[in-house]
Amino acid sequence: MEMTIAFVISIVFLAALLLPGVKVRPKGDTAFFDRIATKEIQGFLAVFIIFHQTIVILEGLAAETGLMQNFYYYGILAVAFFFFCSGFGLIKRQMTDKDYIKGFMKRRIFTVLVPFFICNYIYLTVAILENIRYGEHFGFVELILAFFGLFLVNNQMWFAVEIMLLYVIFRIVFKRVKNIRNGILIMTAAAVLMIITGLLAGHSESAVMTYWFQGEWWYNTVLMFPLGMFYAYKEEKINNVISKAFASVLVASSVLFLLMDYVHRILIKYNIYWREYSNDDLHMFEKLLGLSQETIFEIVFLVLVITIMSRLNFGNPVLKFLGKISLEVIMLNLLMIGEFMFLYVKYGIWAYLPAVIVSTIVCASVVYLIKNIVLERRSGLFDGKIR
Repeated sequence: MEMTIAFVISIVFLAALLLPGVKVRPKGDTAFFDRIATKEIQGFLAVFIIFHQTIVILEGLAAETGLMQNFYYYGILAVAFFFFCSGFGLIKRQMTDKDYIKGFMKRRIFTVLVPFFICNYIYLTVAILENIRYGEHFGFVELILAFFGLFLVNNQMWFAVEIMLLYVIFRIVFKRVKNIRNGILIMTAAAVLMIITGLLAGHSESAVMTYWFQGEWWYNTVLMFPLGMFYAYKEEKINNVISKAFASVLVASSVLFLLMDYVHRILIKYNIYWREYSNDDLHMFEKLLGLSQETIFEIVFLVLVITIMSRLNFGNPVLKFLGKISLEVIMLNLLMIGEFMFLYVKYGIWAYLPAVIVSTIVCASVVYLIKNIVLERRSGLFDGKIR
């Protein structure tokens, strides 16, 4: 009963974040998937990821999660949207700004690199203190690799690593390739290479510490990055189709979403990505089956979201604020989930979940401000600009 009530309150809370300020778009508005709108949606999804990751950890501890378990299944969709928007934004700017590659390192890569290392050293410091307190968790070599970010003391940092890799590849490719279509094809090939690497790398023996590309989360959403590029490349034609066939696309994507959700839950319960530990000779085939299903699920979700955004404009000051710190929220939430576990043990979900959400947002805001100081950027938390 406790988790049922907590689930209802959580849904109300998320709705209270998303729905204030929503407006119906004027007819004929086909440029609805812009940076401001998508950044605010990302702010909402960053908070959703906190719920998702909290339930993932509680499930791992065999805690009773009840209806809150529903958050377990949709984290992949939130991350897919982040990758999709990143790819979309890069191609959009590349097509409209001939000098976009100039200054790309500071404008894009350093914007992720700086908060990554800030968060990395926070996690590393906590891990070292825990080593001293509880005993050795990792060796000297891993400590050195962790210092340079090659070994992730907290595997929640994987997202920043992969985004930076994709940004670096983008800069290399589009520095030399002027044809947008060819560049997208090369980026797609790079994403496929990442998938192959992740499939072959398997999983880490630790649930928290990991080397790069160990775990299905490294590769089961990355294809949405070049897909976002393709959408930007064909945006006008795709948006015209959605506009003209809105009802049909909305109904079809909604029905497919429910179907894919049902299948996805079955595959997750089957541990489709972890069959390598069951001496199953077909475990690689099963991983590919899971990857294929989740890829379709993500595409259907993105079509549904884009279709809804074609008619409704979501935006309010809270989403704008959260959109700015969304990357930092994703990287820091697992720290707070672990550090406040004592609240869950002593007081239950009512004290635990609010503490995790508030502390994550506060710490993410601090890291965001430090990042801007390091990068000499003037975009603050409340100045109205999305950066």
